Amino acid sequence: MQTKVAVIGAGVSGCSSALALLEQYPSLDVTIFSDRPFEQTTSFGPAGLFRLDKLENRKWALASFKRFIEIHQKIGGSAGVQLVSGHILSDDLQLLKQQEACMADIVFNFGWLKEHELKQFANPSKYAIHFTSFTTEGRTYVPWLVRNLKEKGAKFESRRVKSLEELGREYNLVINCAGLNAGELVSDDQVVPIRGVLIEVDATWHKHFLYRDLVTISIPSTTSLFIGTVKEVGRSDLVITQEDREDIWNRVLNLMPTLKNAKVLSEWIGLRPHREQIRLDLETRQTTDGKTFTVINNYGHGANGFTLSWGCALDVVELAGSQLKIASRL
Repeated sequence: MQTKVAVIGAGVSGCSSALALLEQYPSLDVTIFSDRPFEQTTSFGPAGLFRLDKLENRKWALASFKRFIEIHQKIGGSAGVQLVSGHILSDDLQLLKQQEACMADIVFNFGWLKEHELKQFANPSKYAIHFTSFTTEGRTYVPWLVRNLKEKGAKFESRRVKSLEELGREYNLVINCAGLNAGELVSDDQVVPIRGVLIEVDATWHKHFLYRDLVTISIPSTTSLFIGTVKEVGRSDLVITQEDREDIWNRVLNLMPTLKNAKVLSEWIGLRPHREQIRLDLETRQTTDGKTFTVINNYGHGANGFTLSWGCALDVVELAGSQLKIASRL
C-alpha cells in the first residue's frame, strides 16, 4: 500500500521537506496543505542572506549550503539562488567572533578587514568581516521548489488544518511545518513572531551585501536592493508605520549615504516564526477512533528559514525513514 504523507505549510520549510522526501522515496503520495496564497506567506519575502547565529544549527546550515552550491552550479539565478559577497560591520567584537565561530568554515572567503580596508565605508564601525555566501530570493526559490514537487507528483491543497488528527485519519505521516501556527497544532507556546520590515529600492549599483550589527542591512537581489530592518520579538501587527520607515532610513543612510535618492519600489512586512530552540522531532499520535499515525515537527526557524531549510529537510527524511516502510530510490 502506498504511504501517504501530509505536509502542513507550503513555505520554504514545508516544500523543502516534501522535496527531500520525494527525492529519497519517489513512491510516496505527498500532499502539501496551505491556508493562504504563497504571496501572503513569510517565504514570499525578499532575498535572505545565508548567515548563521547559533553553533547548534551548524549541521543544518552546512547541508543547506552544500545544496545551494549544487543549485548555483547547475541551475543558477533562475532558481533564485545567487552567490554574493559583502561585509558585516560592528563595534561589538564578540558579535563578529560569534559569526566567525558559526560559519567561517562553511561560507567562502571569510576574513577580517584590516584598518585601511575599513576606509571603503562612509561611516565604518571598529571591526568588520567579509565573506561570500548565497542569497535566496523566496519569491523565486519557493516556486522553483513547487515546480519540482509537481513534477514528482506532489499535490497541493488550499485548506486550513485545525488539528493534526484530522489529517491522521487519512495519512500515515504528517509533517508539521506550519510556521507560526505550528506550535498551536501541538500545544507548544514557545513559538513567537518576530516582526520584520524591508524596503525594496532601485539601486542595482549595490552589488554587495552590507550589515551593521545584524539589524541594519542591505541585500542585493537580481533586480534591486533590499534594505532594513526591524526585529521585534512578540509583535504581530502587519502594518508598516512611518516610524518603521524613518528608523530604517536613518540607520541605512548613515551606513550608505549614496542611497539618499534611491527610488522606493516596494515594502515588505512579515512575521518570522521564532523558537528559542528549533523543534525537529518525531512523535506518535492517535486519532479519536484509535488510528496511530506519525508526526514529524519541523518549525521555529525564525529568520533562518532559508539558511537551515535543506539541512532540516534531510533530518525529516532520516526520521521518516526510521519509522515507515517505504522504498528508497537507492
